[in-house]
Order: sequence, then structure tokens, then C-alpha cells
Amino acid sequence: MTFVNLIGRVVSFDPKESDNGVKYTDLRVSVMRPYKNYDGNYDTDYFRVALFEQNHKRAQDYFRKGMGIAIKGRLEVSKWIDDQDKNRANVNIIAEHVIFLPREIEEYSADLNS
Repeated sequence: MTFVNLIGRVVSFDPKESDNGVKYTDLRVSVMRPYKNYDGNYDTDYFRVALFEQNHKRAQDYFRKGMGIAIKGRLEVSKWIDDQDKNRANVNIIAEHVIFLPREIEEYSADLNS
């Protein structure tokens, strides 16, 4: 099993429902890279994370755009054949644990970007 840990900010958290009726949250998280690029700026990466069951409920009840979160999850590969009969694959992040970061940490990281 492949694990992933992310610390970032909520960009969006849309409620969704799968084809077989499972409700989940399609979370988008921005994560600042820990080093500067050649221009002296920090780049930001964006990830999609699927939240199910209790994590889905907590996200819909408590998330707000821009809040800091930490996620421990796993990677899953989904494979399919597209309309042109080509094999396709996508790596998905499935959240197992979500932690809300305190506002003090949010303020501290905002000061780093100033």
C-alpha cells in the first residue's frame, strides 16, 4: 500500500455521488512546495482527494475555503478504456485521516508567504 501525507489549504469541497450511490466529497487542496523556484518564489501544487463516510460528513459540515488541513491517505490507481479504445489510468488520493489545523498555524504560514 502506498501512503501519502499532505498539508495544505482547502480550495473546494464539492459533494458528489458515485454511479452506485456512494456519497463522497471531491476535495481540492493547494500545497505549497517547501522550496523556492529559480525566480525565488514558492510554487503551489493542487491535488484532488476523495473523502468518504465520516471524512465526507466532516468536510461538508466544517470545511471552509482557505482553511488549513493535514491529510493522511493512500493512493489508488483506476484503469479504464476510453471511447477510442485506449487504455487510460489515473492516480487517486483517498483520505483516511483528516486533521483541521489551528488558526495559529494558518496565520504563521500566511506570514511566511509575505
